[in-house]
Amino acid sequence: MRLEANPQASTSPDRKPSDKIILCMNHEFQNLSLLVIFMIFSFGSNLSGQQQINNPGFENWEEIRSDVEEPVNWNSIKNTDGSKATKRMAPEVASRTEVAHSGKYALKLVNKSTLGIIANGMISNGAIHGEMDKSKSYIYTDVSKDGFFTPFKSRPDSVTGWYKYNPSENDSCMVVMLLHDGYVTLPDHGTKSCWVGGVKLMLPATSGNNWVRFSAPFFYVKKSNPEYILIVLSAGNRQQAVDGSVAMFDDIQLVYNKPK
Repeated sequence: MRLEANPQASTSPDRKPSDKIILCMNHEFQNLSLLVIFMIFSFGSNLSGQQQINNPGFENWEEIRSDVEEPVNWNSIKNTDGSKATKRMAPEVASRTEVAHSGKYALKLVNKSTLGIIANGMISNGAIHGEMDKSKSYIYTDVSKDGFFTPFKSRPDSVTGWYKYNPSENDSCMVVMLLHDGYVTLPDHGTKSCWVGGVKLMLPATSGNNWVRFSAPFFYVKKSNPEYILIVLSAGNRQQAVDGSVAMFDDIQLVYNKPK
C-alpha cells in the first residue's frame, strides 16, 4: 500500500500534502475492504454449496446421561425416542476408541445380545425408534427436536471414509446416507416420495489391524436439492446382525467433483 500523496486524490489547491495522503490511504482501504468482502462471500458460497457432515472424525463426545457418552451430533440406541426404562435396558453399543485413523478418537460399534435379541451396534444423526420386535424399529429425521436432524442443502458426488471390521460369522457392516426433502424412515415405510438421493454400502471384513478406505457414489432420484441428510452406521446387517461383530469408523468425508 502506497503512502505518498496521490495527485489525483483532489483538485483543490487548498489541500495540504497530509490531506492528500489521508485521502489516498482511505481510497486504498476502501479497495481492500471491497476485496475482503468479495473473498468472504465467495468463500462462504463455496462452503454453503459443499457441506460436510457434523463431527465426521468422532473427535467430540458428550455425556448424555450418567456414565453414557456419545459422539456429538450422533445418537445410539441408548438415546432412542422410547421411555427412560427402554433407554436404561438398551446395551451400550457405541464407544470411542483411541485406535484412530487420524486425530485422537474413532468410533467403535459392537453388536450385543440382550434379552434374546441382537442389538445392532448402530449410530445415527437422526432419531431412533426401537422396539423389541426389530421389524417395527426404524430411524428417522425428527425436525421437532434439536440433535435429531441435520439440515443439508448440498448434492455430494460420493462419500469416503475409513473403517475396520471384525465380523462374527457372515455379518457385514453398513454405511447409509439418505438425502431427503421431507419426513423419511429407514427402513422405508412409505416415505420414498421424499427421497432426493443417497448411498448404501455393505462392507466386508478387513484383514489384520489395518484401516481400510471405503468409497461409494451417491445416486439421485430428484434434480432438486435436499433439505436434510439422514445417516446410519452399523456394525451388522440390520435384520440379521450377529452378536459380537465389531466395526470402527473414522474420517468420513463427502466428495464434490469440480463442475465440468
